[in-house]
Amino acid sequence: MTNHLKKFSFSALMVIFLLFFIIINPNTGFDILAFLLILFIILQKIFGEYFILILLAMRPTLDYWRDFIIFSVGLIDFNINASLSVFLLLWSIIFFIKNYECFKRVPLKIPWLLFILWCAISLTYTYHASSTIIETMKLANLFALFGITYILTEKDKSGFKNKFLKSAVAAATVPLLFGLYQFISRTGMDIDEVSNRIYGTLAHPNVLATFTLLLLMVLANEIIAKQKKTDSLLSLKNNTLPKLLIFFLLAIIAFTYTRIAWIGAAILFIIIGIVYYKKTLLYSLTGIILFFSLFYPINHFLISTYNINLQSIGLISRLTTRNEDSDSVRWRTELTAKVLPLFKKKYIAGYGYGTFARVWDDNKDITNLWDNTSEAHNDYIKIAFESGIIGLFLFLTIFAVLLYKQIIFALRNNWKNIIFIASILVYLILSFSDNMLHHTPTIWWFWAVWGYWCARFKVENEK
Repeated sequence: MTNHLKKFSFSALMVIFLLFFIIINPNTGFDILAFLLILFIILQKIFGEYFILILLAMRPTLDYWRDFIIFSVGLIDFNINASLSVFLLLWSIIFFIKNYECFKRVPLKIPWLLFILWCAISLTYTYHASSTIIETMKLANLFALFGITYILTEKDKSGFKNKFLKSAVAAATVPLLFGLYQFISRTGMDIDEVSNRIYGTLAHPNVLATFTLLLLMVLANEIIAKQKKTDSLLSLKNNTLPKLLIFFLLAIIAFTYTRIAWIGAAILFIIIGIVYYKKTLLYSLTGIILFFSLFYPINHFLISTYNINLQSIGLISRLTTRNEDSDSVRWRTELTAKVLPLFKKKYIAGYGYGTFARVWDDNKDITNLWDNTSEAHNDYIKIAFESGIIGLFLFLTIFAVLLYKQIIFALRNNWKNIIFIASILVYLILSFSDNMLHHTPTIWWFWAVWGYWCARFKVENEK
């Protein structure tokens, strides 16, 4: 009892100090920050190391208030999410110190730390210092989440699994329900000549799409894990719930109208089909070929005979048409061609990590002034541009090592980790066409899930 009081005493003093600070402080933003710190201290005391799951569960919903600035330090604005990121970074340092022996066994730490170090070094020559500081801290958080979930899984595999999956459900509930409401009420975003693209509580339909795609992969992994134990595929043939969940997640992905997420889902099912359902995959691919072969003549017949155009339906239009205004492939290709001369000027070390938008804003020509996002829409171009070929090599090394270890595990364990491998491949493909490293709520969960899976699918002689 005395030991518990001693542990609690510092936290109690902090809470008292923060409450006093709220009373005397006139700045609302700092009051909110102090209140959040009090909340985090209380939650930390209740949940201990599992407090990280509370942060993960909160993150997608908190993105709804991403534009609310709490306070500023120099040129850096801190919203709730930025404050949460700083707190996570400090909390993770304490966590790793307390679990140092476990930390030594965390995989990928060498390539991850080298990449973070290289990005931090770019602060010495960066085009924009505050951007480099912010983005490097975001990178550190990704490794922190990976390492924390790996360690917690290793310490308590069965106990942590249940809590982790419950946290994923909690994280998904509000964004998905918001997305469902937006679809029904037609209050989604109108982007790229497509109306009512649902986005949940997140910044963009693409972010909701990739987050939901990750949830689909987690669900698929649990279904296959159940099959391995009971040969029942989570009673998929007899149990309606898994089917409904799969259908719901696919519907959410569909109504974000995010083509790259559709491609990611297709790749996921192709990989699963190759390993487990070859006949189903063959029938599905045949059906898709027949659809695209017959759709255009049938639609032409309906237009000419009955004046009915199936392409007036949003989903069908997104699947079967391309136009100049919404042709993301075309303008992404053009953007790549235009930034290439800038990249060649500093191709070895880059302009400083996190600076693509700043450099591009200051150098883009008049034909790109309409593009107010100023993003690369390709993580490989972004990283090469910001940290040079050295940074790109270090970044790709992380995934090469991760993929290599999981393929070794798969060959020894009958592809038990096929969804993990599929998720890595899908992520690498998504990164060709999206700003995955800027989709913070999604990327947090990707690396948290991968840390959890790394501990579950670990090569026996891996230390």
